[in-house]
Amino acid sequence: MEKIRRITALLTVAVIIGLIIGTIVCAVTGSEYFFGMLFLMFVVPVVLWVFMWFARLLSGESSTDETDVDE
Repeated sequence: MEKIRRITALLTVAVIIGLIIGTIVCAVTGSEYFFGMLFLMFVVPVVLWVFMWFARLLSGESSTDETDVDE
């Protein structure tokens, strides 16, 4: 499961970097797709976070580490 999580995180970072580069290119060239890229730059990370949160919720994993709790 840890390997899948790392691959997902790496792909998420790659997608966000691609969106940033695409937005900058559209801004510099004056493309008509600039506002679409700007919208995607804000929406895609939120959607990816919701998918990862929902997957963690379904798998039953806790977001807190219970090994560090002092009794």
